[in-house]
Amino acid sequence: MTRPEWQELTERFALACAEAGLDLSTAFNVRKYNLQAFGNERLFDFERPDALGILVGNTRRLWPVFKRAFERDPGLRADANPVDRYVTEQLRKLASSTLGRPFQLLFAHATAPKPFPFQRLAEAVDFATVSPSHLAVHPEHGPWIALRAVVLVDVEGPPPSLQQLVSPCRGCSAPCVPALRRALEVTPPPLSEAAIAEHAADWIAIRDACPVGRASRYDDEQLAYHYTKSPLLVS
Repeated sequence: MTRPEWQELTERFALACAEAGLDLSTAFNVRKYNLQAFGNERLFDFERPDALGILVGNTRRLWPVFKRAFERDPGLRADANPVDRYVTEQLRKLASSTLGRPFQLLFAHATAPKPFPFQRLAEAVDFATVSPSHLAVHPEHGPWIALRAVVLVDVEGPPPSLQQLVSPCRGCSAPCVPALRRALEVTPPPLSEAAIAEHAADWIAIRDACPVGRASRYDDEQLAYHYTKSPLLVS
């Protein structure tokens, strides 16, 4: 039996992404998200309501791949946000080389003119649950994931699924909530990057409080980069 085009495209793209350290991806039907989205947060569908969407993220596996690229690439070393630059360059290159169809990319780190609600999208397409502490929690990796981008492709996507993700937060005593309260208590508003960096240990404790996905915890260097923006050094 011939497989549908969306499946072949997604598998080829996901394999290439995994080699670049972007090891989480899920295909979805754009209609499934757009039916519950606010008007200005609807995804572009190429006038094809059932278009293919691919949500891309990563676990801790991104870090060693990114570090090798960082050591080789002067452009990454000179960039104020080298991980964002790496993700942007890789996904544009990989989408162009593997999809063979018109596509559009939305990046989670792009906040202008306004940020796209990636956590809401992840929950709507049954990829991750938004926890009581507002973290995206994956059923296997817990809060130790990053949502990076969504790729919209001009091809019919998978049939809309009626199956829903069983929330990993269901039945949990929510130890992340007291940890969030402590972090908010010690961090003066506004919640700027500098303020969070000053109290990084308290904000990391929110993720550490989650009982799901402990084996996927980021290592100390990765945590330091994401929470304190400490400069990376080439070894």
